[in-house]
Amino acid sequence: MGVLILQLEPQRALLVFHLAGQLAALPLENVERVAPMAQLAHPPGLPSLLEGILNLAGKAAPVLRLDRLLQLPEQPLGLYSMLILLKGVAKCPIAILVDRISEILLVSESALLPAGEENSFNACAEAVVPVRGQVVHLLSPTRILLEKERDALAGFQAMAQRRIDAWEPKADWEPVAL
Repeated sequence: MGVLILQLEPQRALLVFHLAGQLAALPLENVERVAPMAQLAHPPGLPSLLEGILNLAGKAAPVLRLDRLLQLPEQPLGLYSMLILLKGVAKCPIAILVDRISEILLVSESALLPAGEENSFNACAEAVVPVRGQVVHLLSPTRILLEKERDALAGFQAMAQRRIDAWEPKADWEPVAL
């Protein structure tokens, strides 16, 4: 009697989102969390690619406008606008602003159709995957920004972090009743 061994194809988990009328995705392993749009700080001198700085429990996170960066039609903020906090992408916390989150999708590696390096700036679109008659562009979080842009972003984050820290009470400070 023979033994039947099933070899499952490797799967990738993707966070699918809407951006300027298109579907895009990020590998789930690069997503720290998803958060609803929040009030952002807008310090002077902020580059146009940044929507602002998010104060996330005392940690400054620059919020990147992916639509502006990819030169897509800019969308107004809406009820379902969300922030995707990335991990393992830059030297500092970073969030991207998207129109809305669609789903978490498991796809087989063979379903990912490689996107040619010439089809996107810095080869930031690594693959496309057809999903229910639509095309989802899989973005490479480490290629969305150039190294120089990541360094500049880290500088803005450090400046914003110093501002946040200046407003935080010292550990030994206690309010005094009058």
